[in-house]
Amino acid sequence: MSFNKKAIGNSKKIRILMYHHISRDKKFVMKHKNLAVHIEEFKLHLEILKRLGYTTITFKDYSLFKENKINLPKKPIILTFDDGYESIYTEVFPLMEYYGMKGVIFILGDKEIKYSMWDFPAVEPQPLLNENQILELHEAGFEIGSHSLTHADLTIIPREKAWDEISRSRMLLEILLDAPVNTFAYTYGKVNPLIKELVKEAGYHFACGTYSGPPTIDKDDYEIRRILINGNQNLSSYTSKLLRPYIYFEWLWWKYKTVFYKNKITN
Repeated sequence: MSFNKKAIGNSKKIRILMYHHISRDKKFVMKHKNLAVHIEEFKLHLEILKRLGYTTITFKDYSLFKENKINLPKKPIILTFDDGYESIYTEVFPLMEYYGMKGVIFILGDKEIKYSMWDFPAVEPQPLLNENQILELHEAGFEIGSHSLTHADLTIIPREKAWDEISRSRMLLEILLDAPVNTFAYTYGKVNPLIKELVKEAGYHFACGTYSGPPTIDKDDYEIRRILINGNQNLSSYTSKLLRPYIYFEWLWWKYKTVFYKNKITN
């Protein structure tokens, strides 16, 4: 008689952070603190994670853990980067290589889009990763996920268009990487039951939101909550976001606001 050995680890301990743009321009970061982090702050974040004993993993690693193929580290953390800014290659990649870390990058399927026109004003468009940079990051162990085809708001466009944004982005990225793309991040953090179902039908294994979803990763594979990291963090606020009380507080606050606004509308 044979027995399947159960993988060791606690998925509830996985922390998931969300970054966008990492910049050396202090004036730019000060102006766009909601989405930009200065490179020196980011370096400090990585140093904190190292000193606190965190080990970076990817959603692929988490999937292998669920299949009882690998164990989780004692303090697992997933660092995600939305939109695929060029700064991931020029700033983030060298630092994470130095610290022996890896992350998950959510990029657009349409590689004709060279600049971000959604996060920052049109007068300050930020360059996105090119195909060679994406391939190098992928080969170095970074997981590449989809962030739709063109960064459309999936919740307000017709179903057929949403399906195209979700499914074709996966197809194009898989052609580029010659590897499966199993993770999706909802644009603007917006998601509803229809969009979740389309993501599942398109063959993704996981999908990430922003503020919505359960407090821990093991409850809903298609609405994974992440903690936003921006340029407003000091040392203590960043460290607090790694702690379970903060994660549950943020989740409870989101639940309260959701119920409050729903009741306000219905009344």
